[in-house]
This record gives sequence, structure tokens and C-alpha cells, in this order.
Amino acid sequence: MGYSERAAREALHKSKGNIEEAVKVILDNPQLLLPSDDASTPGDDFQVPQPSIEQLVYMGFNAGIAEQALKIFRGNIQLAVQTLLHYGGSLPADLQTPSDSTTTSNESSSSKDSPTDSAGTSGASTDEDMEVDAVSEILEDIPEHEEDYLDLTLEEEEVVINEYLSYIRHLQIPSK
Repeated sequence: MGYSERAAREALHKSKGNIEEAVKVILDNPQLLLPSDDASTPGDDFQVPQPSIEQLVYMGFNAGIAEQALKIFRGNIQLAVQTLLHYGGSLPADLQTPSDSTTTSNESSSSKDSPTDSAGTSGASTDEDMEVDAVSEILEDIPEHEEDYLDLTLEEEEVVINEYLSYIRHLQIPSK
């Protein structure tokens, strides 16, 4: 899962050996994931590779927040994604430095600008925004649980299947 031995040990101790609870402890206390040698200043001097930021942006996260998360976790994409997902796309206050929290609020307010406000920006930025929106829209439709799509009764499924079969048959008839 990408957790350090120290974080896993501490979380397992707090959860009395329950692995599921330990994962919750880690996600609820992301400061456990910080390297122990510099927990006071998380990732200040770490330079995040641009492809890592782009990877998180492709997943639907804000570029500034993605960069902050990657700095905090020293480029560990898995930990950054887990934390951002757990906290709804943002970083918890205890992981943000004062400059990070003002940057985050500025970015979130600027990301709410209307399309006409951003009309003067470069085409790449607009394309990137459209791509992020498209990915976010798709992610909303993907079920979180593998059996979430099973919301129809067998009779309703039969009706849907018969509809599709009639469409397919209709498409095959003109091609003869």
C-alpha cells in the first residue's frame, strides 16, 4: 500500500492489530505518512517532477493541490492520491503550511471563474481544463463498488437486452 514501516507499526498499534482499522487510522492521520526526519517542514525543498503532477491532474485533481500533495509525500504518487481521495480532492489543514493554504484558496477561487473570464488564457490551459472536466465527468459515472451496476431486476435486464437486440437486428437488415 506504500506506507512506511513506522506508519504501519504506529497505526497497527493504535488499532490493536486490526488491519482495516489501521488503514483508516493512517488515512485519518496523514501526518503519520510524513518522513520522520523532516515532519516539521513537509517537502519544502522537494522538486516535484512535472509528469507526476500531470498524472494527478489527469486523474481529476487540481494541479496546485496535486503539486502540494506530491511535495508533502516526496513524490510518492500513491500516497498523494490516497490522501487526496480520502479528503475529497484537498489536503487536510494539518498537512498544509500557511503558504499552501493561501495558495489552495486562491486556486480554488480561480478555478471557479466563468469560461468568459478565462477566454484570454492560452489554448493549452483551456484544453487541459476541458480534459480535466471530461475525466471528472467520467469518474463520476464509474461505480465505486464492482456490483453497483446491479440495480435492475432480472425482468428489467431482459427488457434492456431485448431492446439492444432489436437495435442490432435493425442495423443488420439494411446492410443485406
